[in-house]
Amino acid sequence: MKTILSRIVLLFALTLCACSRPIRSASTENPSASLPSGNHDLSMSVDGLERTYILHVPPAADQPLPLIIVLHGTYGTGRKMQLGLGFDPYADERGFLVAYPDAYQKPGENETARWNDGRGTLASSLAGIDDVKFITSLVNEIAAQVPLDKSRVFVTGASNGGMMTYRLGCETDRVFAGIAPVIGNIPEPIFDSCNPQAPLDFLAINGDADPFVPHNGGEVCADTPSRLCEGGWVKSQSESLTKFSAANGCDLAPQSVILPAQIDDDTSIEEQTYANCAGGAQVKAYIVQNGGHTWPPRESQLEAGGQATGNLDATQIIVDFFLP
Repeated sequence: MKTILSRIVLLFALTLCACSRPIRSASTENPSASLPSGNHDLSMSVDGLERTYILHVPPAADQPLPLIIVLHGTYGTGRKMQLGLGFDPYADERGFLVAYPDAYQKPGENETARWNDGRGTLASSLAGIDDVKFITSLVNEIAAQVPLDKSRVFVTGASNGGMMTYRLGCETDRVFAGIAPVIGNIPEPIFDSCNPQAPLDFLAINGDADPFVPHNGGEVCADTPSRLCEGGWVKSQSESLTKFSAANGCDLAPQSVILPAQIDDDTSIEEQTYANCAGGAQVKAYIVQNGGHTWPPRESQLEAGGQATGNLDATQIIVDFFLP
């Protein structure tokens, strides 16, 4: 227990150090200006709170470009996601923007660095932080900074960020062309009200042996000390996907295949495709059999996070799915 907690504290401290560059405001007096290529530490005000994010602009961004928004998990930051997941090289090669926003964090209170994902158990929930408003406002803020193709805005995220990605898919109307939650399911309190607006491309990645976000639904981190996890309840992977396959008019029963293994590491990949979707939408899922709470092929940040897989690259799969 002490070892796990020490690693989290150290990881969080290192992340803070990596994020100590000056922040500039994203508001401009000249909305026709375009940011140069590279990384930009930006901020904006939402409901009187300063919200921060990193925007990666690829070379030659002189025409409207797609945007992928990447949401971190508990104790994470946008910087950590940028450094760890490898979206930027794809962005530079294929020509799209990447935004890495931060969950709101009260000064000096590390425990609040979590998205208000709908579980109702987090400090962000109790404080009424409107992260749906923040992320949707972020799209417009970015459009004032660089040429943005608003018809191709996508969002993905991991764990708490994956559940926040679900919430955005449930509660927004055609802001996003597609979403890709990773190692997250729909929180129970927002399941009945979840109303995805079609067409909405949808991709989910889960481990069926995830020790934190139960694959078959239930209490989050039921066997993990509360200090290391925020609790709450989620629906199953199957129920979560059905919301989006039904909204898109797809077949409710997926076509399932086991993909050929690339390496022998005690994991395999089940690909689920929900066919015959209306309006040209795509609905797919990848289940890492025997897989834990990880962003494939990366190891879990926690020792108790379970098995990683070398048979799937989530970042590549997501980029290819959003921008084939």
